[in-house]
Amino acid sequence: MSTLDTEIAREQEQVDRAHARLEQLRGEAAARERESLGVSSLTGSPQSLYERDVQALAAAARRSDLDVAGEGLVFGRLDLLDGTVHHIGRLGLRTEQQDPIVVDWRAPAAAAFYRATAADPQQVVRRRTITTRGDRVRGLEDELLGDAEHLEGTSVVGDAAFLAAVSRERGPRMRDIVATIQREQDEAVRAPDDGALVVTGGPGTGKTAVALHRVAYLMYAKRDWYSRRGVLVVGPSPVFVDYIGAVLPALGETSVRLSSLGQLPHLPTGLVVTADDDPAVAAVKGSARIVPLLRRAVRQLGGTRHVPDLELLRWGSGLLLPGADLARRRTQVSRGARSHNGGRQAYVTAVVEAAWRTFTRSPGAAREEQGDREDFGRWLRADPAFEKWLEQVWPVLLPAEVFAALRDGRVDLIDAGSAAFDTDELWALQAAWQTGAPLTSLDAAVLDELAELLGAPPEPEPDEDAFDELAELDDLARMSEVTTFADRNRRTQRNLAEEQDYRTFAHVVVDEAQDVAPLQWRMLARRARGATWTIVGDWVQSAWPDVEEVRAAMTTTLARSRVRETVLTTNYRTGTEVAALAARVLARIDPDAVPPDAVRSTGVEPVLTGGPLEAAVADLLREVSGTVGVICPRGLVAGVRAALPPDPRLQVLDTWQAKGLEFDGCVVLAPEQVVAEGRHPAAGLRTLYVALTRATQRLTVVSDEPLDWLAAHS
Repeated sequence: MSTLDTEIAREQEQVDRAHARLEQLRGEAAARERESLGVSSLTGSPQSLYERDVQALAAAARRSDLDVAGEGLVFGRLDLLDGTVHHIGRLGLRTEQQDPIVVDWRAPAAAAFYRATAADPQQVVRRRTITTRGDRVRGLEDELLGDAEHLEGTSVVGDAAFLAAVSRERGPRMRDIVATIQREQDEAVRAPDDGALVVTGGPGTGKTAVALHRVAYLMYAKRDWYSRRGVLVVGPSPVFVDYIGAVLPALGETSVRLSSLGQLPHLPTGLVVTADDDPAVAAVKGSARIVPLLRRAVRQLGGTRHVPDLELLRWGSGLLLPGADLARRRTQVSRGARSHNGGRQAYVTAVVEAAWRTFTRSPGAAREEQGDREDFGRWLRADPAFEKWLEQVWPVLLPAEVFAALRDGRVDLIDAGSAAFDTDELWALQAAWQTGAPLTSLDAAVLDELAELLGAPPEPEPDEDAFDELAELDDLARMSEVTTFADRNRRTQRNLAEEQDYRTFAHVVVDEAQDVAPLQWRMLARRARGATWTIVGDWVQSAWPDVEEVRAAMTTTLARSRVRETVLTTNYRTGTEVAALAARVLARIDPDAVPPDAVRSTGVEPVLTGGPLEAAVADLLREVSGTVGVICPRGLVAGVRAALPPDPRLQVLDTWQAKGLEFDGCVVLAPEQVVAEGRHPAAGLRTLYVALTRATQRLTVVSDEPLDWLAAHS
């Protein structure tokens, strides 16, 4: 046997040992889950049934963690100066006697696997990367950081494990990088969670992977805290969220909420985002300047300007409350109200107090017939005449109703927004808000802002008969509860989902932060009160017309947090040839900007061609074995999809949908139109820069116009 074969056989013994222990633990977890769910729900107290469900949830969660740990269970080895050997993997495993088999990659003992260097070996003699497929060891790569004489009975083998890993073909979903995290990335992954960590870096530096692996690390380090209060990961689009959706489950984390900006938890019900705004409209909808416009819209719909007199009849005694007095009270309440509907509640209390004083001073009612103040208040609130008057003076408003009024012209947008926007901006907004127009993620932010301005609607008065009816239905449900294993399992999963319906989260991750509009930062802040943050992005890639406006919105959101910043400087994804072309666009955006260092070469220069598109796509599908992306201006997407033959490896996207994605081969169509889509040239060039840096192996740029400005000699 060769030296490599001998070392592979040696590591195979350890991998076999780890998989055997994993199977044993899986069996034990499955048995505990069956035992817990097998307890009959027709017997025992509510407390015992609750304890049953808790035990079942814990067993199911443990089994789920073990189920996803099989692929790449062991991927590394550390040989230390003192002779200690640690095998590093996705999940920590010990023998029944608690001797370590595999060290979890998030554990402190595994940190040196990512951080040790020749200049700072951290007591590491050798770092070995173990490549597996299923439960079989396929390859080994060693990096010697100390004197080989410390490695008794084993040999050093292989090289270039990292470059081989980053050069692997891409699939339709992002993979984890747990076996190849680099030192600067690991420092961000393990950074303290005592505020906000802001990670910036150019294309290909692994910002998204760092953010996701940081979530897995935090869940490992403080599982009780983050499991109890929740973690939210936010991406720019549903396409992006689907792309990263497999990473955390592969790392054993299935309880983290992933969401796009248009699908955040607790947005108004019934909201379905199906479109994106063009840059001109986005600059209006997404700006913080729209908040005063929405406040004025609420005031326009929030009740008649003239408050009429309030006339009531109580036990034969007529009451008259002058409108002028009630108008003064409305003004006083509205000044201190935090929300429209909350102010209404306070106003009702003020009117009840005024009516009670008037009633008690009325000579028409005997003292014994007056009752007490609470009885009077209940009567007044239920009086039809008062309800009709109140609906006229201070109606209950719902976000969907106000939004509909904005779209159908019942709110004068020109009047409401004249202080913040010019007329052209308001006309563009009015055109985008035509009744029946598809909803966008920025519409979701508008609705969320309206929900904040309006507050919760008043709850109906409790009905004692209804309480009795609910109790009776609950008793019937207990008596007729189905007790099959499948039903209990579904109920357990449902209870878990309900427990995870967090109003705010303990930790919020924001990806592609440079494109989060100011109004969307306000929306995120409402879901992160008291939270810690991980924010990743690259200001050079921002499609927002005014980058400083987005920076200011982020700074305001993080104002109460301790902010740590780290910059990733190495481009692991993009070959040097493609990186050089992208750098020429970067120089047009900002001559002082420094692109990240690309670490590998593909040996293939980007192709600049006049087409045809079909031929360019066909060439890439032949040249690469992984995915191929076609990135084009928004208006061309439908036509390009129709023109290209279906292929499971092929994806056609606009420049916004391509944010954060990567492909083995990439075609960028009509770069001059991509630039023109931006509201001004800098924003358009930033968008093109993003499109040009999605390729990992091959890049083709197709245009009917001359491409000299992209060529190396220009």
